[in-house]
Amino acid sequence: MANKAKKEQRTDVYQMVTDRVLEQLEQGIVPWHKPWCCTGLGDEALAISYTSRKPYSFLNQMLLGRNGEWLTFNQVKERGGSIKKGAKAGMVVFYKQIVVKHTKRVKNAEGEEYDKEVQSSVPVLKYYHVFHIDDCEGIESKIEVKELPESDLKPIERAEAVVKDYLTAEPLLKLNNQRPSVKAYYSPMWDEITVPMLSQYEQADEYYSTLFHEMVHSTGAAHRLNRADGMHNQFASHDYSREELVAELGSAMICNSIKIDTEKAFRNSVAYLKSWASHLAEDTKAIVWAASRAERAARYIFGERENAK
Repeated sequence: MANKAKKEQRTDVYQMVTDRVLEQLEQGIVPWHKPWCCTGLGDEALAISYTSRKPYSFLNQMLLGRNGEWLTFNQVKERGGSIKKGAKAGMVVFYKQIVVKHTKRVKNAEGEEYDKEVQSSVPVLKYYHVFHIDDCEGIESKIEVKELPESDLKPIERAEAVVKDYLTAEPLLKLNNQRPSVKAYYSPMWDEITVPMLSQYEQADEYYSTLFHEMVHSTGAAHRLNRADGMHNQFASHDYSREELVAELGSAMICNSIKIDTEKAFRNSVAYLKSWASHLAEDTKAIVWAASRAERAARYIFGERENAK
């Protein structure tokens, strides 16, 4: 048991997650640009838990990189199935609250200081392995392919609806997109988004991915989701890079959700890939930190305020 505890203590889950993302970037794949939605399946077009039928988090979608049902080794075994020889396990991460004891300097009724032992709950990143149902034998899929009614709205129309709904829900937020501009940015001081005009872009998809990027930044304002670290200190490269990653992931998540073509919306140049690979290699906690906040930002923009907090 002692050896097992030491092994777990040595395991850096953040590094494991980062290594998996870096591996994809080195192959020219941007994991957050993958299309997670497919017509006819709804949530089940995502990577989902075979038992709960719930989609995994945005970060875990990226780590698994494959749609469909996933099971743990024990879940396969309990159902009388087996894992195919040579099958590669996927990784799912989650936070577990760990109770730790520590001393705190306090004062008694007479004002005298003393050390008091207290307990606090600390979130620790953990992981477990899962296998795709296609890599299992003796397990029947529960997915029923249903033809969902086609939306009358095209992706660009859906994008415009997202923008309109968000601005309606946030009357204090201003959007400047009617004058030529060479910059796209969000100003926390003025609660204002500025982007070049739609006509300045070669592709409308690029315009909306840029606008969504700045909209995600706007969710970090103190009166919204309050991501203070990277919002106001643009000279602290660590915090600013993390906030940029939040905006990049959040924009991709929104584009994927409304079926904006991410190949047209984002330019996956060699420089782009190297830039993010460099940031993630230097800050191994960045992708985990940013993915959870990007998911909350996207939910906030979609009007799911209760799920965004």
